[in-house]
Amino acid sequence: MGVACGIVGLPNVGKSTIFNAITLSEGGERSTYMFSTTEPVRGTVDVPDERLAKISEVIPPDKIIPAQMTVVDIPGLVAGSSQGEGMGVSFLGAIKESDVLLHVVRCFSAKDIQHVSGSVDPATDAEVVELELMQVDLQTIERNIERVSKKVRIGDKDALAADAAFKKAKAHIENDLPLRTAEFDDREREELKPLFLLTIKPVLFVANVGDDDLDGEAEQIAELRAYAEKTKASVLHLGGDIEAELVRMDDEEREAFKADLGLVDSGLTRLIHAGFDLLGLQTYFTAGEKEVRAWVIHKGDSAPVGAGVIHTDFLKKFIRAQVFSYEDLLEHRSEAAIKAAGRMRVEGKEYVLQDGDICNFLIGN
Repeated sequence: MGVACGIVGLPNVGKSTIFNAITLSEGGERSTYMFSTTEPVRGTVDVPDERLAKISEVIPPDKIIPAQMTVVDIPGLVAGSSQGEGMGVSFLGAIKESDVLLHVVRCFSAKDIQHVSGSVDPATDAEVVELELMQVDLQTIERNIERVSKKVRIGDKDALAADAAFKKAKAHIENDLPLRTAEFDDREREELKPLFLLTIKPVLFVANVGDDDLDGEAEQIAELRAYAEKTKASVLHLGGDIEAELVRMDDEEREAFKADLGLVDSGLTRLIHAGFDLLGLQTYFTAGEKEVRAWVIHKGDSAPVGAGVIHTDFLKKFIRAQVFSYEDLLEHRSEAAIKAAGRMRVEGKEYVLQDGDICNFLIGN
């Protein structure tokens, strides 16, 4: 399964800096003026997973294929964007199918970089963008209420169910609350899914801190965390400029620089993993002479569902899976030794895949 992230935020918060760092893009000097991003930009990033290299040491392949994440950066939003202010919202279609929103919030001071309101206030800045996204969702919902209205009047059951879900969502937004804070049942979520509503998506606030607060301990970030908790979102802090520097370094230089800064993992690695956690995702592997590959699934997915990520036909034609764990491979160092130790398992259709499973699927004709 593919994973897609949309990056949102006010102008001049570091969205493009973080996008370039995530996607290893060759970005120029950071802009000091607003609306330097004028259209959506799409990139793809490999999901960091040190297990791939270790599996490949034991089962040497022709190639290693990590899981991937698609990231889309869009122009900044401002108060009134939903009514045409700034650059408007026509570009939001580029992130409508995103699985998660990475909402970059400026948590650094820099006199040479403009701020849309003149001063940095992360919690307020985050709310400005969220309110604009809510207005866009409201407009979408109102159009769809009108769309089903004729069938509602004649008592069409499907239309009535859709109308009820739309009106419930509309009422929630009119209380200035993002849809991710609402309780929807499965039927309501199915009705809302085709609308690609933005505020129903999980949100990770990315607090872009300055070089003087790499630990993210400033009071402003605490206020952002309080806002995130209130609106059922998560927060991760990183230094965008530092991350942009790290990706330009070779491995040895990067490790030395991280050690100097007291960093264990890069902020971008933490960001990607936080996005996976927010979406309830995990990774299993296939390993052989041709390739060692990471596959992304949801936590709780069964073996047939996991096989279906490789090819949709595998879901229906699944017979059984031969499974061992990543830890078993590191301990026993070969599939033969794993079998001899009784750690190779044969699992059926009811088996729930675990993070780090290494699988070989038997598929029927």
